[in-house]
Amino acid sequence: MTGFIGEYNCKLDAKGRLSLPVGLRKQLDPVDQEQFVVNRGLSGNLNLFPLSEWIRVMDKLRQLNRFNSKNLKFVRMFQQGAMQVAIDSNGRILIPKSLLQHAGVSREIVLSANIDQFEIWDKVTYDNLMNENWDEFAGLAEEVMGNLDSNDK
Repeated sequence: MTGFIGEYNCKLDAKGRLSLPVGLRKQLDPVDQEQFVVNRGLSGNLNLFPLSEWIRVMDKLRQLNRFNSKNLKFVRMFQQGAMQVAIDSNGRILIPKSLLQHAGVSREIVLSANIDQFEIWDKVTYDNLMNENWDEFAGLAEEVMGNLDSNDK
């Protein structure tokens, strides 16, 4: 997989179901068309992993020494509230209410691609986040990505 792309404005129905946009579904491998895992994100959002990507993350977590208290705490916090969700016959997934409450998600959301997963954001929160630090973006890009070219040679 080369990575997901896109940003999708969506609405949850009254039961907390999300219709996955066609543009998102077209990017999924056939094996990832039915099952996802939703968990708490690191920034007040939710993460939506195709099941195959979740398995890759779990393989990395298995490599951690869970006798190390920091590793154990991270694993617990990362998996807290994680739920496997299936796509129903209408192309929707039901996001657990506890996760929606944790992320402060209301009816209007944004699904934003993040390499191998999608982030689920409350629309107002996402819009505020994306509008707050553009002045710092050039410096951040240089700091994070600036040395990558020299490593490729």
